[in-house]
Amino acid sequence: MVHTLRKGSESMGWLFKTPGDDATEATLRALHTQNTLDTYYEKGKALVLCVITGFVTALSVSFFELHADVSIWENTVEWVYNKVRGWVT
Repeated sequence: MVHTLRKGSESMGWLFKTPGDDATEATLRALHTQNTLDTYYEKGKALVLCVITGFVTALSVSFFELHADVSIWENTVEWVYNKVRGWVT
């Protein structure tokens, strides 16, 4: 959006045209800015929590496989792979 310099009463905001309305526009602009920052915060927080959860899950599965002498990979992924391969051939 391109802003141009205006003279006199035209110096109010682009949406509202009186001094009272200009304060309303400033308030709405501040609310929009805060909502934008809040959205960035929530998305950033969710991303960090997803990364931490993925890391903890990977460590938990590795710990389980180490102490249970069971391979989740062989019991799930390779089983599905062999099943699909059997259907194809």
